[in-house]
Amino acid sequence: MSDEAKARQAATQFKPGQSGNPGGKPLHARTKLNNAFMTAMANDFQEHGIAAIKAAREADPMGYVKAVASLMPKQIEQSQPLDELTDAELTAGIALLRARLTGGAGEGSEQAAGLSQTH
Repeated sequence: MSDEAKARQAATQFKPGQSGNPGGKPLHARTKLNNAFMTAMANDFQEHGIAAIKAAREADPMGYVKAVASLMPKQIEQSQPLDELTDAELTAGIALLRARLTGGAGEGSEQAAGLSQTH
């Protein structure tokens, strides 16, 4: 890049602290809008909540179902934490549970003690 091109580029760049869109959205406008909307909804729900839900369900069942569905988590993660344990750890865990259910007495107390010390 030539010196002339560099000078032209430097002259058109924004200075530190200068916005590229000075007439754009005010700082935190979306947050303020969200907060105001949620406050208004909470106040309205406080006053009309159950009746409004019933009316929505009766007047527009599909809209009601869509609204409920939109509140559900988008992704449900299924975990199998016991899959990570070895057979010996599972056996010791079962022994620990049996020992606790029987008040600490019974077979498997030695394995249970070993498990509780390692975990």
